[in-house]
Amino acid sequence: MSDPKSKKIITLLAGLARYTIPRGNWRVRGRITAAFACLMAAKGSNIITPLMYGAAVDLVNGDQGFAMSALMWVVAGYALARLGQQVFSEAKQYLFASVAQRAVRGAALNAFRYLHKLSLQFHLDRQTGGLTRSIDRGAKGIEFLLTIAFFEVLPLFVEMLFVSAILWSMFGFFYAAVTFVTVMAYVIFTIKVTEWRIRFRREMNNADESAATRAVDSMLNYETVKYFNAEEVEAERYDTAMRKYEIMAVKSRTSLSVVNIGQGAVIAIGLMAMMGMAGLDIQRGLLTVGDFVIVNTYLLQLYLPLNFLGWVYRELRQSLVDMERMFKLLDEEPDIADKPDAGDLAVGGGELVFDNVHFAYADRPILKGVSFRVPPGKRTAIVGPSGSGKTTISRLLFRFYDPNEGSICLDGQDLRDVSQSSLRSVIGVVPQDTVMFNSTIGYNIGYGRHDASQADIEAAAKAAAIDGFISKLPDGYDTRVGERGLKLSGGEKQRVAIARAILKKPAIFLFDEATSALDSRTEKDIQRSLNDISRSQTTLVIAHRLSTVVDADEILVLADGEICERGTHRQLLAKNGLYAMMWQRQSDGFIDDDLTKDYDGSSDYDGVGDRPQEVIS
Repeated sequence: MSDPKSKKIITLLAGLARYTIPRGNWRVRGRITAAFACLMAAKGSNIITPLMYGAAVDLVNGDQGFAMSALMWVVAGYALARLGQQVFSEAKQYLFASVAQRAVRGAALNAFRYLHKLSLQFHLDRQTGGLTRSIDRGAKGIEFLLTIAFFEVLPLFVEMLFVSAILWSMFGFFYAAVTFVTVMAYVIFTIKVTEWRIRFRREMNNADESAATRAVDSMLNYETVKYFNAEEVEAERYDTAMRKYEIMAVKSRTSLSVVNIGQGAVIAIGLMAMMGMAGLDIQRGLLTVGDFVIVNTYLLQLYLPLNFLGWVYRELRQSLVDMERMFKLLDEEPDIADKPDAGDLAVGGGELVFDNVHFAYADRPILKGVSFRVPPGKRTAIVGPSGSGKTTISRLLFRFYDPNEGSICLDGQDLRDVSQSSLRSVIGVVPQDTVMFNSTIGYNIGYGRHDASQADIEAAAKAAAIDGFISKLPDGYDTRVGERGLKLSGGEKQRVAIARAILKKPAIFLFDEATSALDSRTEKDIQRSLNDISRSQTTLVIAHRLSTVVDADEILVLADGEICERGTHRQLLAKNGLYAMMWQRQSDGFIDDDLTKDYDGSSDYDGVGDRPQEVIS
């Protein structure tokens, strides 16, 4: 067992054992022991049945007649053995069912939790459909291994050894040898041919995952598909994956004929040899008709379950592959992890400091020495063209990433020294794109604080000025919002996000372009709500529309990953720099991020301190 494949299997089984036989859980271990005892009792009953059947045949086949009472005792023993086999088999399933399902639940839950621990970059690189399918298949693989392989395949080989021993002791070595050789030839042939067939199943699964990923991706982007009249394009993409699945499925099914024919040939040769030997011994007077029946019954008991061996082996191998995929998720190292001694963040006033922060996505520099301070209870805005690094700052604040250089501190504590959970618990965010769960409005608002009462949820909705809208809905707070909140308008979703942030009662607010996709009237209403909830609290506003940040205590102008200007709205307009240029364009009704591509710090615009001020009023 030193080859890599064997080591991999041992590792997978060891990982499975952690969920099946948890340390210190003697109740589970007791159920496993009892289930195994029932298994052995069921196999024992199965071994006794042919002996009773053979004895009954010899009794009724005697030349001098037979005693009816003796026959009834034998038949009763035969019936009890058959019943015992059924009872112990069902008892085994009853005892082990909860053990298997507990292991499946534990492994799937652990994988699910671990996925949430992995970095944002991991999820950006993966597709949701294939990821969820990997967990689903891994869980089903665990269930198959536990319920079929351990308690069906293993008992088959135990029974083969028992039968071989009985045949040897009752009829001689050659009967046992033929039985053993036939079964082993059957097993080896099945494994070899199934190995050849597995590649078809593997390609089937790949095509199935691809189809599932494309289907989920298409459904999540339903509106985009409609916008661009791309239904046929999506159908063709889906059909391409399903066509490959169809081809591989046909090959897998037709290749099964090779397995079935070969298995039938092996069994036929074995039966012919055994029946020929038994017939010859009966002719010689060495065996009775009952002995012939015993031999035939034992062979049928062994060979009938073997018909499923090809399917079992194939599914066993696929289960190991599926388990490996799921367990590989647990081998992924989070890019962002808490230090072993990380403590909880202690929030006082809420002072936020970025000190010489550098950050790059792979080889693409984004932030180049960004430094700023947000005093406790003050509002700082970050503006700049698209791609300048504004959203990256919010992701660094939430520790979705860590800086390559420099530090980010909250009340004097480096974010890398505190637990991520405690950090995120004190920040309330209203994002640009509010993605909601396919549940009720009440649930989505209540997501801000999981122990919130209905009264708390309604108070947050009132503070976000969405309670009036909710009260007009037939189902009120129980109204379902649809996939990703598609049943709500942009403004309604933003107000739900505001209510969720209010409910959280954070120490720091982060508004990440929270109104950039809204119309002017809705933007003003929501901006008023944002100002109300963040008054006297440390607030970081990332904005594209400059009209939303004119009252900020300080505005930072970001360009090409660096802060090129800073000051209040009036101070920045007086500088006639990049901010003034952006203000002029937006106040004239134009929003053009490309205007800063060649910005060198100079401006030929005059008089910016006058006209934009009229726009404010």
